[in-house]
Amino acid sequence: MQKAPIPRWRVVLASVVGLGLFGGACSVLLDRSEQQCSVDTDCVKFGGRPHCQAGVCVASSLGPDGCFFGTPATNDDFLNQCSTSKCETFDNCARLGLCTAGAQPPPALAPPGLDAGPPVDAPPPPTLPPCIVAGKNTVVVTGSTALQPFLGVVASVLASNSPPYQVAYQSSGSCNGVENIFNADANRRLVKDVPNRTNLLFEANKTPVACSFGTVGVAVDVGISDVFAKSCNPAYLPNDRIAEYVGPVQPMTFTVPATSAETAMSAELGRFMFGRGGQDPGAAPFSDPLLYSVRNSSSGTQQMMARAVGVNAAQWWGVDRGGSTRVRDSLLAVAPARANGAIGILSTDFADAERARLRILAFKDKNQLCAYYPDSSQFTRDKLNVRDGHYSIWGPVHLYAAITDGLPNPAAAALVTRFTVARLDLPLLDSIIKSGLVPQCAMKVQRTEEMGPLSAYSPPFQCGCYFEATVPSGAAPAECKTCNGPADCPAGKPACNLGYCEEK
Repeated sequence: MQKAPIPRWRVVLASVVGLGLFGGACSVLLDRSEQQCSVDTDCVKFGGRPHCQAGVCVASSLGPDGCFFGTPATNDDFLNQCSTSKCETFDNCARLGLCTAGAQPPPALAPPGLDAGPPVDAPPPPTLPPCIVAGKNTVVVTGSTALQPFLGVVASVLASNSPPYQVAYQSSGSCNGVENIFNADANRRLVKDVPNRTNLLFEANKTPVACSFGTVGVAVDVGISDVFAKSCNPAYLPNDRIAEYVGPVQPMTFTVPATSAETAMSAELGRFMFGRGGQDPGAAPFSDPLLYSVRNSSSGTQQMMARAVGVNAAQWWGVDRGGSTRVRDSLLAVAPARANGAIGILSTDFADAERARLRILAFKDKNQLCAYYPDSSQFTRDKLNVRDGHYSIWGPVHLYAAITDGLPNPAAAALVTRFTVARLDLPLLDSIIKSGLVPQCAMKVQRTEEMGPLSAYSPPFQCGCYFEATVPSGAAPAECKTCNGPADCPAGKPACNLGYCEEK
């Protein structure tokens, strides 16, 4: 939306006060100037990251100090782009004693064999209904526990498929889901009842119900993972027998009880905690690893976050809760007197659903100036900092399926082929947004390996405006122009996508 013109004397005054660059004589000269700028780059000479408004260079609210102003090219450029997003201070020098350039935490220590805590679930009783029902088309999915909410909303989309499908799911962990597809042993490509693993049947618009796969085993159609298959096993790469389908982006978070006083952390603090058990003074208040609700090396959440903080996923201090549901529940159950020392790892689909009782910490990556939330602030859900590269802990959802002559079986195809097109069906797009994930069409950055370097991304079909308008309590940014067709859109954004003008 175009802003109304501002009287020139007010703009010049704003420039003088905001930039602190001009004396009285210069102000007179600026007043006499017909036009000081036409684009933002004309204002670079004044310093302070001003922008061009109504022909005059005006101080901006971009930050933090020392931020990168320009077109990002390196990973550090993306992390430190000038932004209006909320940026939390986390001082590695004051908190951790890391005060020199390149200073690193002490080496990681092997964790003791901590109590794994209560089991995720009791073994399924024999009275559970079957996960596979004769006469009903079913997609058998196993893998990531973090994606359970996502599968719940996608199930309603599959129910309207022609023919309709329901989803039978075992919550086993990302790397187990990968193993169920890639392992050459046919017996490993089956899912069956296993103690402490949850089986759920998702039907349209119904609460998921616990079910039984039995003890013989059912063939897996789709392995679903938070991470690349090679993060679980370097030998596991898509090939002429197995295909990878890339879904929406899933951010991972460090999460604390809402009553905690903590708002931010750094990658280096993560090393002090999850690599050394919080025994160093700088780790306070996270000094008791029994209050760390973590996962294990088969968890995609832990694999991704291990790379973020530089601690081997198999060597984390903390209590393995066995699944995302138990991580969430453990954080919610912490006694108020100990809440300040409690922390867990959750995907945003779990953490966003509990914002009244849990808080996502802003995260400061290595070489980053300050800590960012996944969203532009702790009160929004626009995932802006994920989408533009300020928040670094994220990766795409990976769906793996066996293929024959390049095609998955019909059950797998009902799910995975929905992600092979640039423009997702609107019900699926809305389901992704509802689940707290980010559709690819709303992203501005991409990466091709786990926690790898960022690069600019321009989706073939863009939906950034629609995404921000559709998230809970969301609103399209002022620069998003509404449209009924391409004729309503300017030359710079000629595509009318989902009611908003986009570049393509």
